[in-house]
Formats: sequence, C-alpha cells, structure tokens
Amino acid sequence: MSDAVLITAAGTSQRMQIGKKEYLPFSSSDSEQSVLSEVVFRFAQSKLFSVILITVPSGDEEKAEQMVKKDLRVVPFFENKALKIIFAEGGATRKESVFKGLQALTAENPDFVFVHDGARPWISQALLKTIVEKTHELGAVVPAIPVIDTQKEIDETGKIIKHLERKTIKAVQTPQGFPFLKLLAAHASAAGDDKAYTDDSEIYALFAGDVYICEGERENKKVTFPEDLGY
Repeated sequence: MSDAVLITAAGTSQRMQIGKKEYLPFSSSDSEQSVLSEVVFRFAQSKLFSVILITVPSGDEEKAEQMVKKDLRVVPFFENKALKIIFAEGGATRKESVFKGLQALTAENPDFVFVHDGARPWISQALLKTIVEKTHELGAVVPAIPVIDTQKEIDETGKIIKHLERKTIKAVQTPQGFPFLKLLAAHASAAGDDKAYTDDSEIYALFAGDVYICEGERENKKVTFPEDLGY
C-alpha cells in the first residue's frame, strides 16, 4: 500500500487576527518551529507515508518550504529518498484546495490519501497509526470524539427546533483517510456545485461511498484562536 498525506494550509486565518496560524511559532522555546513545520514533522516522523503534499496560498510555495526548513528537525526528511515533500498552490476555499492538492498528487498515484488540517499540530503517532490501519481495513475512515455539551439544532431566528441525542453525535477530526482515486472522483463531482461542504467525509459519502469512524483524541485539537497557542 502506498499512502500520501495532503495537508491543507491555504486558508487566511481570519479568526486568528494575529497572522496566518500555520506560519505562527509553535514552540515558545524555538521560534523556528512553526505550526506547519510541527505538522510536517509529525507525519514525516511516523514513516507511514511516501508523499506529503502541502497546499498553501498562491505564491507562497517557496516561502512556506523555506519556513518549514528552518525547523532543523524537518530538514533530514527533505533529503530522505523514501519520502517526497511537495508544496502546491491551494484555492480560495478548503474544497478547492483539497481538489487542487488531489490533482497534484495524481503524478504520485497513491493507493490512499489522508487529508489533514495544517492547523492541527498535536496529532499523535498512535492516532496516525490507527487511522492508517483502519483506512486500509475499512476503506474510508475519520477520527472522532464524543461531544460533551448538549447539542441543539436551531433555525435562522435562533429558536431551538430539535433536541439532538449526544450518543448519536460525534465531533470529527483529521486526518481523514480515503482511497485516493475515489476521493479524487468525488471531489471532481463536488467541484461542479456551489455547496459549502464541511469536510471531505461529507463529499466522499455523497459521491463515493460509506465512511466509518475510529476513536480520535481530544489532544488532536485545531488552532483557531490565539489562546490555542498560548498567546
């Protein structure tokens, strides 16, 4: 089996307010370790993947690569012939960025692809291994954790219209694993509509097939606000 990672880091990070979150320092003790370099390091360190492709804003490909290479832990992986690290142009939306990334991966033709948020730097080695194994076994898998707060569905006025059962609801995370060609075809189908899909599992489920969950980790959180990085 050949496995590729597609890391999405082409967003504008508007809610962060202090800069593009993937480019911010991840470690207070080492300013050269960025959020994005931490993500790349963790995937490279696992030795589970033959390709890591990172989508970044148009024109940022060289800038992002040089920034990641400032993290000395990552530099040896760029010289490892068993791993290819690629920076590619993303799009205006997450859906567009993933589709562009998948198209860029066609030259590598992996069996499976694992799509991960570039602002989710706390992914553990154990969870990576689990997701890869479960994806090989089941075909399409996303990590998920139970929701803690009671969930409600509301209408456009803010009125509660449905009381949801927590036991049937999960909060999903990334990386999300899929058969590469099936996800590529699903994104090609989704590219023709104006729908704002929440994640790749929604696109896959609509156009390709069933998606299963595996146990995620609460530590695998996403950087959204400055306080998430201790700022």
